[in-house]
Amino acid sequence: MLTAFAVAHLAPTTWLALTRPAITHAITATAGIYLMRAALTLTTPISTNTTAAIAGSIGAALLGTATALTISRSRTIRAITAPGLAIGYALVFTVDTTGALIVGYLAALTWWAIRLTAHTLRPAFPQPATALRRLTDRTGG
Repeated sequence: MLTAFAVAHLAPTTWLALTRPAITHAITATAGIYLMRAALTLTTPISTNTTAAIAGSIGAALLGTATALTISRSRTIRAITAPGLAIGYALVFTVDTTGALIVGYLAALTWWAIRLTAHTLRPAFPQPATALRRLTDRTGG
C-alpha cells in the first residue's frame, strides 16, 4: 500500500512538472507577431510610420525572447540566449524577414513539443528496446 501511495504521489512530480505548457512564451510570441504585423500593415495600434519601426522592432524582440524561452528549460541558458535573440530579432526585422522570424519560433515550438513527448514517454517505456520488440513481434499469430 505504501508503494502504491509513493508511486501515485512521487512519480507525477518527475514528469508532470515537465509538461507545463509554454503559455507565457506563447503569449509573448503572439504579442510580438501582432506588433510586427501591425507595424508592416499600419493597422491598430500603429497609426503612423514613425511608430511602426519601433513597434515592429519591439514585436521582433518579444518574438526572439519567446523563442529563447521556448527552446530551453535551463535558467542559465535562457538568461544568455534571450537577450541575444531579442536584440538579433529586433535588428533584422524587415518586411522580408518577418516570415523567417515566425518560422524560427515555430521550429522552437516544435522542438518543445518533441522534447515534451520524449520526456513523457520515457517513464512509460523504461526499456524501449523491449517494448519495440514486443510491438513488432508477429510470431504469435
